[in-house]
Amino acid sequence: MGLHDRPYWKDGGGGRPMMRLSIPRPRRVVFVLMGINIAVLFLTVFPQVEAWIVRWFALPASDWWQLWRYVTFQFIHVDFWHLFFNMLGLYVLGTELEAHWGPRRFLGFYLLCGVAGGIAHVLATFLLSKYTESPLMGASGGVFGVLLACAVYFPGIQVIFFLFPIPIRVAAAILLGLGCYYILRDVGAVMAGRHLMPGGVSDPAHLGGALAAAVWIWILPRVLRRVSMGKDRMGKDRMGRGRWEKKRHAERARQEEIDEILDKIRQGGIGSLSRSEKRKLQEETQRQHRDGE
Repeated sequence: MGLHDRPYWKDGGGGRPMMRLSIPRPRRVVFVLMGINIAVLFLTVFPQVEAWIVRWFALPASDWWQLWRYVTFQFIHVDFWHLFFNMLGLYVLGTELEAHWGPRRFLGFYLLCGVAGGIAHVLATFLLSKYTESPLMGASGGVFGVLLACAVYFPGIQVIFFLFPIPIRVAAAILLGLGCYYILRDVGAVMAGRHLMPGGVSDPAHLGGALAAAVWIWILPRVLRRVSMGKDRMGKDRMGRGRWEKKRHAERARQEEIDEILDKIRQGGIGSLSRSEKRKLQEETQRQHRDGE
């Protein structure tokens, strides 16, 4: 694709191209997800409504057994900036990924990464005795999964990182590396016997979403391929057994028919056979001669 063929160039008249900067339109699932997140933030403007939403739909580790929370916490945000940066990542990267995968696959991937982030947060809470007082809220787990997927499928994307444009793979490596560093620091603090204060950012949730994305992209296709190969092999085995059983059934029926003809000969002689019975007996004799050769 030449430069003038790209969507941000258009003919400015006289055959001279001019640059056109446009904001890509979000895809259907991204648009709906963003709408739900924004609507929930507006509802939390009312303190009583906010308390009710957090009480029943956020994810504190103590309520780990309430399974709906692993989905609903993804649509609750603490404040405008928490929502803004998550929705910016979902809009910019999710639009590309939904166009690549289609709406159903993208939605399943996004929510699964968020659920994995919730599971990672709960496990870290019990293992590190941290975040206990802070229920998990926000779409960061799903967004980190989308970030990793776009880094794999669209390495040419440039993202703004601290005011500088850098390749998306570099940005993903930096963010995931920082998450690993903070988690290892917390593990070291726990091993040293120091008490961890509840934090406002759940690095385990971020890495949990990215880990789910890695499983989806690299491991799941291999598992499905092996399962498919196993099913094909089983199907071929069944087909082979079916042919063998059908052949045995045909041979058994033919042998029973020949036995009846031989019994008829013993009882009434060869002259008692009909023309078709004589032909079948002759064909069986020829077949046995061929098998014997």
